[in-house]
Amino acid sequence: MILLDTHVWIWLNVDTGAVPAAYVEASRTEEIAISSVSLWETMMLIQKGRITVAGPAGAVVRSWLARNPVGVVPVTDEIAILSRSLPFEHEDPADQFIAATAFHVAAPLATLDERLRKLPWLKLV
Repeated sequence: MILLDTHVWIWLNVDTGAVPAAYVEASRTEEIAISSVSLWETMMLIQKGRITVAGPAGAVVRSWLARNPVGVVPVTDEIAILSRSLPFEHEDPADQFIAATAFHVAAPLATLDERLRKLPWLKLV
């Protein structure tokens, strides 16, 4: 399984040309998933106007899930604990939950976020 960071999942739905070729190639042979936090983060970005879409945030996110099915990994008690126990160099809670999810399920994370890419304990695509 490969876990997509929120921005990669958004690109998959709004600008497939922005998805790095390595991620596209890996997705051909691996199961793709997102953290449930990515759903929350995407809705927040839509509601704040940082992503322009046609329709209410919830309806858009549901349509993306139907159009490009991915597994959704829920936040569990262990992921919540890891999000505050693993060493991070920044305090972005969404990043912490997403990285903790990847760590917990032993999946590489597809991200271009340099702060996440610097974490020595995180596997990357």
